[in-house]
Amino acid sequence: MASTAPAEKPARPKGWKLLRIALQKRKSATMLGFGFSSGLPYALLIGTLNAWLGEVGIKLATIGVLSWIGLSYSFKFLWSPLVDRFHLPLLDRLGRRKSWIILCQAVLILGFAGLAATNPVTSIGQFAIFAFIAALASATQDVAVDAWRIDVADEESPVELLSAIYQFGYRIASIVGGALALLLAARMTWGSVYLLMGVLLALIMIVTLRAP
Repeated sequence: MASTAPAEKPARPKGWKLLRIALQKRKSATMLGFGFSSGLPYALLIGTLNAWLGEVGIKLATIGVLSWIGLSYSFKFLWSPLVDRFHLPLLDRLGRRKSWIILCQAVLILGFAGLAATNPVTSIGQFAIFAFIAALASATQDVAVDAWRIDVADEESPVELLSAIYQFGYRIASIVGGALALLLAARMTWGSVYLLMGVLLALIMIVTLRAP
């Protein structure tokens, strides 16, 4: 009796082909948007903001103190249990994770608008407050996005794949919030640049609303 050979499994796609196939799925495409939403504020608040302050003549000591807003990302574990357990009134019908993400994105847009409307030369204190609020919202958004990624992961969209797509979106945002923002600042005011970045985040809010 002739033995039947086991059927060979189709080769798993790799590289750009795997990315293209993954982004056809709703969860993965949403993860790309969330990665962008996380990376953009970090680039704008930690790096690009210092370039803005340096260009307008703010003292290095003041810029150094203002850079402490980056500690929000280091200490976000302190309030992550609150994000995990607390249900936001009204917004909670979107889902616990989505409600926190949409709230943080709204605060980020307002924070960028506040930075755009404030002259750091004459109102550095107010400027610092807007930067701190935006950094706090950005760090909190990272907590909620990490939780969402774990919640929606399944066999079709494993957490490893979602994490890789998140990093891809994050790196794209780093380029937009870094190199592209600096390029735009050479052609328009810094306030206009941050308003434009706020518009990009507003578009990501649409992705958040449609997220599973």
